[in-house]
Parts: sequence; C-alpha cells; structure tokens
Amino acid sequence: MNKLIICMARVINMYYINYMYKKPFMVSYSTRMWWLNEVLRGHWKRCINMFRMDTTTLLSLYNDLETHYGLKPSRRMSVIENVAMFLYIIVTGASIREVRERFQHSGEIVSRCIKEVLKSLCLFVVEVIKLLDPQFTNTSRKITMNLRYMSHFKIKPNFYTYCLNEYQLFY
Repeated sequence: MNKLIICMARVINMYYINYMYKKPFMVSYSTRMWWLNEVLRGHWKRCINMFRMDTTTLLSLYNDLETHYGLKPSRRMSVIENVAMFLYIIVTGASIREVRERFQHSGEIVSRCIKEVLKSLCLFVVEVIKLLDPQFTNTSRKITMNLRYMSHFKIKPNFYTYCLNEYQLFY
C-alpha cells in the first residue's frame, strides 16, 4: 500500500512539473529594445561592430524603410527592432536561435520580421541602386576587345530583377 502511494505521488509530481508548472522561457533583463537602445546610445564603435553602420545611418535606413518602402511596426515590435534583427543576422552570421535569445522573441516572429525587412530592402535596392549605363555602351575598348573580360559585361538577369521576382513571390 505504501509503495502504491509513493508511486502515485511520483506520477502526480511528474505530471505537475511537465504540464502544470510553466517556467517562463524569455526572461532576460537585457531584452528587446533595452539592448538596442544601449547599443545605439553607447559608444559609436559598438553600433558599428553590431550592425556595420553608425547610429545615424541605421536610424536613417530605418526611417526610409518605414516611410517610403512599407515596413510597418507590429503590435509588440518597432520597425527599428526589425531592421536591427535583420542587420544582426547579416553582420554576425547569427542563427535564428541566437537572435531569439538576443532579442527575446520566438523563432516564428524572428523569421517573419526578417522576411518583411527583406521585402522592403528589395524595393529600396531597386529604387536607390541604379546603373549609370545599363547597356554598357561606354565600356573601354580594351575590355570589349578581350573575350576574357567581355563575358562579364553581357546583359544577364541581375540582382535587380531577382529582387523584383522575389518581391512578386511574396504576394
């Protein structure tokens, strides 16, 4: 009888620990905007190390993406945080797990934010970066006469058309 009571107590305890008691997962004090504000307001080199651009450039990029290219804040996350997550992944080569831990968001939210920033950046790239001579009519004679170099100047699908195609896939 005692063994049965001990066994039942263990089962109830295991059930409680596994299904009833929920320990919070994302509880770091250095979360979300706190860390980002610390980086943006801290030493200027810190922002360059984290995002490969200074604070004013980062704020200008975020402002352009929000006002001109359709990047919108969500209920719990600002646009600057979305852009910072994207740049953090690009610059440091961090995984989704590392970004989840750094910014204290779920993997689904991080993936969604990266996708939204990428859409906006594709629009930004198409509008801002343009070739001066897209047909390469003013190419040096030395390059045009040498087959070894000229193969690089043939018109082929480029990054701009890739971005436009990627943007159309999202819709």
